[in-house]
Amino acid sequence: MTKILLFSFLSFLMFSCEKESTDAPISTPETNEIKEASPPTEFIEEQGQQPTVQVSLNEITSDFERFMSQNNFPGAQIAIIRNEKLVYLEAFGISDVEKNLPVSNSTLFRIASISKPITLLAISKLILDGKLSLDERVFGANSILGNTYGNLPIENNELQITVDHLVEHTAGFANEPTDIMFEQVDLNFNVLADRVLDERSLTFEPGLRFQYSNFGYALLGKIIEAKSGQSYKDYVKENILEPNLINEIYMGKSTLEGKLPDETKYYSSWASPYSMNIERLGAAGGWVSNAKSLALLAVKSDGRFNVNNILPAGNGVSYLLRSSWTHNGALPGTLAVLHVGHPFSYVVLVNSGESNFATVLDAIHTFMNNMIERQDAWPNTDLFEPNQ
Repeated sequence: MTKILLFSFLSFLMFSCEKESTDAPISTPETNEIKEASPPTEFIEEQGQQPTVQVSLNEITSDFERFMSQNNFPGAQIAIIRNEKLVYLEAFGISDVEKNLPVSNSTLFRIASISKPITLLAISKLILDGKLSLDERVFGANSILGNTYGNLPIENNELQITVDHLVEHTAGFANEPTDIMFEQVDLNFNVLADRVLDERSLTFEPGLRFQYSNFGYALLGKIIEAKSGQSYKDYVKENILEPNLINEIYMGKSTLEGKLPDETKYYSSWASPYSMNIERLGAAGGWVSNAKSLALLAVKSDGRFNVNNILPAGNGVSYLLRSSWTHNGALPGTLAVLHVGHPFSYVVLVNSGESNFATVLDAIHTFMNNMIERQDAWPNTDLFEPNQ
């Protein structure tokens, strides 16, 4: 029973978005009381002033090494973007403790629920191309998925669910008694979806309030497949990642034996990192990446024009339209942080994750914001450039 209760929290992400220059309390899936970490102070170079070239960021490195030790992280990566340039990229610690293999900048990490912004980019692209609209219904006659899932008749509330409800976590799906995406890992998604529609009535009428749902985002992956005629993975690769030269984001595997060649090993005393069906999570939490690739995704998702964006300005959905947003991810053995803003964005990936993930994720944001605010000069190099 303890293990089942633990899994009801897996891949919870404290997802939050905010408008620039705002640090009022914002809604999170768990409490509605956790505050978004305040954006770091903006450092603007005076017109005509030459940027500093030789700048040491060693203090960030040494302080994060201490932070890792305090939190028992085996390995991690950090990327910091300033004015759309990658100014800091560092790998820390060990990717495989048993083999004493170090983390490198190319090491891949599960990014858990940071997969969801990738899914939103794909949804946004389909809308931009005229293949999808947010008000389309998901289930029932003349809908996107029709009667693919569940046995007829489908409940009336379920027939009212739209794409927008799934995007905003307002469809009414319940994680009761547990999050179904972590139940019976041997079953495929179709069987799980049948069970949700047949056995779990919605907890409220769609659109009334927020209730975080991994299942809802997995459904968005199926909607992408239905509208594109491609697998979710292939559509994202061909329409979001590859055209933007984001080349080191891959769909992950569940088992230790199946992990990718450059992928880290994961560590947790909370639950086994290899007891979940990562492939079935898919659009809700199935991707792996390194910090540099996620940093490039951040730069191309920030709504600014210094670097070509994945989407034209004003064409994203939900928080992708905002000037500053944050997404976190957590699984046993995984912590992932992505902050997108201006002038600073940052990524932190860690190969451990315990049941206190919410507290640790908050501490990571506090650490990053403090380090950025303390740094009064930054290098003029751009580590996105291949020769730097």
